[in-house]
Amino acid sequence: MSDIKNPSENNETKEGNVLAGFVLYKDANMDWARFKKSLREDWNIVCDDEVKDNAIVFRVGDMVVACSLMPNPVPNKEAEESAKNNILWKDGVKAVSAHQAHVMLAVMNKFDPLEQALLFAKVAYSLLKLNNSIGIYKNPTVYERDFYLGFAETIKDGEYPMPILIYAGMYLAKSGICAFTSGMRFFGKEELEIIDSSKQPNEVISFLYSISEYVLSENAVLQDGETIGFTEDQKLPIKVSAGVSVPGTTIKIGY
Repeated sequence: MSDIKNPSENNETKEGNVLAGFVLYKDANMDWARFKKSLREDWNIVCDDEVKDNAIVFRVGDMVVACSLMPNPVPNKEAEESAKNNILWKDGVKAVSAHQAHVMLAVMNKFDPLEQALLFAKVAYSLLKLNNSIGIYKNPTVYERDFYLGFAETIKDGEYPMPILIYAGMYLAKSGICAFTSGMRFFGKEELEIIDSSKQPNEVISFLYSISEYVLSENAVLQDGETIGFTEDQKLPIKVSAGVSVPGTTIKIGY
């Protein structure tokens, strides 16, 4: 239980309809040709646009993707600080501190946030396939390279890779395990919380991802006073009230 940290007060990156993140690299040797090859072979995204000044902007349907290489670390140690929020990456801060360059990735001009988030994951995947990549800083955390690649792969099977679409935090309170999401509001949903659970940490996080996937895939609205469950016998209470672990109104599920 020693690796469970207190929640971050940061929220997901969303400015208007822009979804942004920073792919971290060991050096500034950017293999744009290999990036384009991955887009084509892994996702059937054909990018014929030219790279100018180590940046490229291209369209995918009605969305615009922008990638720009910065030959320096993310300023103000932001990435290193956010890496502390990844409870699954034991040496994350050390690994992230070694980055010497980063690509700013932005996906814009889409009114279906789920499609936008999936395209972001596909492009991030192709950027992370480069040999000198370390991970991706997407507020409020940094995802380890292989972790992100593994979950992004599941998009090919028609799955929603929830652990990279949203952030789930967890910490130990006096009365049990507490967990929360950060990123559901990007999709027009309230953040989810589990307060003072007696379950094991892995059970709590897995359940939180499952509920999040249900809400997004079914466009479900969880109402105060109702119950939810994945079996006929499971009737877990839903409460909508001021957030405990995150600001604003949240949906709390008794688990």
